[in-house]
Amino acid sequence: MLQPCAGYTGPLPQSEGQISDALIAEVRGRHCANGKLATVADILKQSSSH
Repeated sequence: MLQPCAGYTGPLPQSEGQISDALIAEVRGRHCANGKLATVADILKQSSSH
């Protein structure tokens, strides 16, 4: 949960295929980060309702 989410860390994409790979990596990283934020939000909601 406290580990960073990977995004695209490669060199500047030079081809359409590399751009596609970079975009996919960024989307996966964003989904990972958003999922972690949602989990933290749920935990905070639960702790504030007690």
